[in-house]
This record gives sequence, C-alpha cells and structure tokens, in this order.
Amino acid sequence: MLAQLCFAVMNVSTRLGAAHLPWPEIAAGRFLIGALIAIGLGVARGSPLRPSDPRGARWRSGYGTLAAIGSFFALGSDRIGVADAATLTATAPVFVALLSGPLLGEAVGPRLWVALALTFAGIVALLQPAFALAWPVVLVATLGALSYAMAIIWLRRIGPAESHEAVVLHFSLTGLVTMLLLALPAWRWPDGHGALYLLGAGLGGGGAQLAMTRAYALQRAAPVSALSSLGIVFTYLLALPLFPEHPTAWQVAGSLLVILATAEISFGYDRHPARAARPGV
Repeated sequence: MLAQLCFAVMNVSTRLGAAHLPWPEIAAGRFLIGALIAIGLGVARGSPLRPSDPRGARWRSGYGTLAAIGSFFALGSDRIGVADAATLTATAPVFVALLSGPLLGEAVGPRLWVALALTFAGIVALLQPAFALAWPVVLVATLGALSYAMAIIWLRRIGPAESHEAVVLHFSLTGLVTMLLLALPAWRWPDGHGALYLLGAGLGGGGAQLAMTRAYALQRAAPVSALSSLGIVFTYLLALPLFPEHPTAWQVAGSLLVILATAEISFGYDRHPARAARPGV
C-alpha cells in the first residue's frame, strides 16, 4: 500500500513535470534519486550493494527499464489523462498471473480468465472517447505493463535472500543510463518548478521501488501485484485537484473494471502459507 501511494506521487509529479521537461529526463531523475536512496539505506543497514545473483539482477533490471519507458512515455503524453495512464500500467497483475504459472509454478485459479475479460473490457471503456488519438500511447503503455510483469517474475525468482538495496540500485543505475541516453537529444535544464517535479518523481519512484521489492520477496507474485489497483485510486485522488482532466463516466467505469480484475486475481489465489518452489534459473 505504501508503494502504491509513492507510485501515485511519482505519476502526478511526472505529468506535472512533462510541461517543463522531456519524459526521459524526468525518468532519469527518478532513477538517480532511487539509486541514492538505495545506497543510503544500504550503507545505513550494512546491506550489500552488489547483487549475489548478477544474471537475475540483469534480467530484472532490463525488463524493469522497458516497463519504465512505457510508463513514463504514457505519463508524459497529453493524449490520455494521468490516471488513465496509471490504469494501463495497473494491468500488469494480469500478465503476472498469466506468466507466474509457467515461469514460477504458482498456480492461479480459473478466475484468471474472468480477470482477463474484465481487464480488456476496462481498457476499451477507458479509452473509448479518444481511442483514435490515444492508441499509440495505449500500445506502448500495455507493452510496458507486460515488461513490468516480467520484471516481477524475475524479482520473484531472485527471492528474499537477495539484498533489496542491491536489486534496487542495479535497476536504478540501469534505468538511469538508459533514460539519459534517451533524454540527450532533447535535453533541457530544469527550472525551479521542473526541479521540484523531478524531486517528487524521484522520491516517489525510489520509495515505491524499495517497498515493492520487499513485498515481492515476502509474498507470492500475483496477490501482491493485485494491490496495484490502489495506485489507480491514489492517482485519481491526487490528480483531481491538480488537473482539469476530470474523468468521464466511461473512464471511471474502465478503471473500476481493471480494479475488479486485479481483485479477482488476488481472491483466486489459495491462502496456504507454503511458498511455491522456485524453478531453476
């Protein structure tokens, strides 16, 4: 829940910052601050900052960076609302549920197919008023959600023995280098407002990443990812007083369908405390 509140702060800060800076630059600021947070906490706690599973960390960071590209591209676009972009990102639990069976051996109940139908119906309802204009953004954001699901799968495979600060630092540095390369062609030095939004995106994203890394290490992938629906609610609540883009009935209905889909996945899981066996990496 803390992670989703932090993600909502990042979402709103990114949309506000997009009026001043290119979206890759905002993403680079998010990863820079995320790396500094990971280093500070690692030093304070005496945790190792180098992953003990370099291969797993590389896969997790690679997919996570692709997910960040999709998410920040959608958040920085004026073709869809900021909460709509957050809703598209929140479809990741459906992909997590689809992939956690074959890749993690974590069986999901038959409710998964109901959740799939709800999710895609929600996307259609969400974007019905502006689909002709927004479909490229929708495609990129959905591919980002799929990449996020793969990042979660690899995070789950890494397991709880890995230093959370090491995982976050590796991901943050990978994302920072990638976003800087994307930002260089359109680089703009931030003014006072831009710097403030960079700070908000960085603190929100870095804090959320640490909280989510810990949560996925402690619990099965799909039930934890189902809480991402809270990020939609938090983003809507933060966005309402800041943006003129008040949601239509279609958009509210679409968001509710996505929230129902993630809840369906969560309740479809069994409640046994035994952890699923990790397949060989």
